[in-house]
Amino acid sequence: MLELSLERRGALTPIKRLSITVLAVILSILASAIYVLMAGGDLGAVYYYLLTWPFENPAEILVTASPLVLLAFAILVAFKARFWNLGVHGQFIIGGLIAAYVGVQLKHLPPQLLIPLIFMLSWLGGAAVCLVSWWLKVQRNQDEVLTTLLIWSAVLQICAGLLTGPMRAPYTTYPQSAEIGANAKLPILIPGTRLHLGVIVPFIILGVLWILMNRTILRNWIIAATSPRVAELEGFSLPKIYFWVAFISGGLAGLAGACEVTGILFYMTPFVGPNYGLIALAIAMLGGLDPIGAALAGIFFSILINGANAMSWNTGVPSFLSDLIQAQTLIIFLILGAITTYRIRIGLRRIVRLEKPPVASSNLDGGRQSFRIIPSRRTLMIMLYIIMVLVILAIVGVITRGSYLERIISSIVGLTLVSATPIIFASLGEMLIEKTGVLNLGILGIMIAGAGWGFMAAYLSGSILIGIMAAALIGALLGLLHALLVVSLGCQQHISGITITFYAMNLTYFVHRVLIGSPLVEPTVPATPPLKLGPLGDLPIIGSAFSQSLYIYAGVYILPLILIFILSKTRWGLMLRAVGENPRAADSSLIRVHAVRYYTILAGSALMAIGGAFYSLIDLRSFNLNVGGEWSWIAMALVVLGNWNPAWIWLACIFFGFLNALQAWLVTIVQLPYQFFQSIPYLLTVAISAVLGKRARPPKAFLQPYFRE
Repeated sequence: MLELSLERRGALTPIKRLSITVLAVILSILASAIYVLMAGGDLGAVYYYLLTWPFENPAEILVTASPLVLLAFAILVAFKARFWNLGVHGQFIIGGLIAAYVGVQLKHLPPQLLIPLIFMLSWLGGAAVCLVSWWLKVQRNQDEVLTTLLIWSAVLQICAGLLTGPMRAPYTTYPQSAEIGANAKLPILIPGTRLHLGVIVPFIILGVLWILMNRTILRNWIIAATSPRVAELEGFSLPKIYFWVAFISGGLAGLAGACEVTGILFYMTPFVGPNYGLIALAIAMLGGLDPIGAALAGIFFSILINGANAMSWNTGVPSFLSDLIQAQTLIIFLILGAITTYRIRIGLRRIVRLEKPPVASSNLDGGRQSFRIIPSRRTLMIMLYIIMVLVILAIVGVITRGSYLERIISSIVGLTLVSATPIIFASLGEMLIEKTGVLNLGILGIMIAGAGWGFMAAYLSGSILIGIMAAALIGALLGLLHALLVVSLGCQQHISGITITFYAMNLTYFVHRVLIGSPLVEPTVPATPPLKLGPLGDLPIIGSAFSQSLYIYAGVYILPLILIFILSKTRWGLMLRAVGENPRAADSSLIRVHAVRYYTILAGSALMAIGGAFYSLIDLRSFNLNVGGEWSWIAMALVVLGNWNPAWIWLACIFFGFLNALQAWLVTIVQLPYQFFQSIPYLLTVAISAVLGKRARPPKAFLQPYFRE
């Protein structure tokens, strides 16, 4: 068979790095012509407005670029020290909330005192949020990727709750804060424009960062953090390095939020800075994790954003085209970067087929036996817990039969399964991928894509089954792209996953807008009738668990059993685990490591997309922005909490489905904004991770690329 191998080239010169970025931009803009033609737009008009309108309004370029560049600075400081702060958007929101609150409460202070105070408190607020992930990393051995993402999701819900409740302006029903005082507003530099004093802040930070990263001890700290073992031998304190990196990174993100509120909005809304965190990541990467490069990339992205808005107003082509160009640029940049960093060699590998499947050994799977006659002790414990819960529910059901309490508990049981189904699909899909040593942070975009493409296929065809098949297909295709980037080209897995999310969600929104449009009333697909499983569906309380749609039965009852059997009883499960534990030993046993990872990423991504499609096909029966990805980061965290064991992951999904059902019921009896309750699962996941995190043992080859020598 054909075999691809990479051989590292020499270091790239600055000119070559710049040329890669420019080429990626050009190719992405040219490729976007496909989307313009899909939307029926005029290529000449689209590119005219896209590329000329911003230069006719140069002030808007700097205004839009300001928060994006600050967020890109926050990301690059963290990433250079291998502290993967992917939650800068949450820190940005915290900074904006603090600015809005202080700007209203202390509006009578003189601006010379008030504005610096707002900036300082917003910095400290953003830094404090980031430092939570720092503490979890150094004290509880928690992956900062997950904790920053979960905290970001919780912050979004808390922000919406505050702006719907205690911080809402008194003269509006819209979720927003009161307008900040005049003394808290940044001065306008050029009358008649929105160019405010805050646009100078990124340039000041640029100079400070350049000095810090080239002329101070921070430079040595960052270099040391890239090689933790060497750093410890040299006497560097990694917790101390990560502390200051998190403090600077989170502080910059909080400062960006303050600049946005005091310079542009003058009040806070839950929708401030849509996709800013994802765009800033693309900016930081295209800028080569260099402050000057990030500043230039931020200005380019600002041109695209402003041009896309003008293009949409004048041509009718959806403005999501801008985000598509940005995502495509990053994908092409990653591919070109891999091609120029490595010399790609393609050859033939002779495959020797074994008469018998390889037997698990300590080299392949940590000494665990792969075939068991009886279930493991953990599986038996899970079965015992389930039986105990069912017995308790049955007893309660007999005692309370026909009462109001029975109806409440029965509804919570049914809603638990409805809430848990998409999480189970997504978590088990992510578990499969991580079992082979690969992380897929594209889960958010893949679930949204599954929801969007599944809905469009079902709506246009009139068949839910075709919708599910379309969701699985788009998930597999996005998984194929991720596999190409991380398995074949060796791209950084965190970056590749977020890139997939950025691309998948905006491609879905664009195509949905083209095919469905933006009607006042969202179209829906037909409801799927429940299927009652005979007498089981008539049981008190637990009967609702056996009167659900086939989709729920497949996710809750069938899929976990299939995966448990595959992983513990089949040759494929043995190979999958072997690749994740020791790919080199697996390769020496004639297991095709790359092929196993490819197949697993495709299968796992398809399951994620099917999980996302549940929202648009069964739960909501419609699709709009953000449908499908509500629980994506929770799904990833449950893989860790379940210790990569499908049975424990299933149990964790059921538990958090119960939490979601419980908070939905509490909303009806507790007079608080419902968003506060929606933040509980995210915060509780972080808390449980802090308690149980050190017990988790990921596959030994997790996040490690593999290439044959």
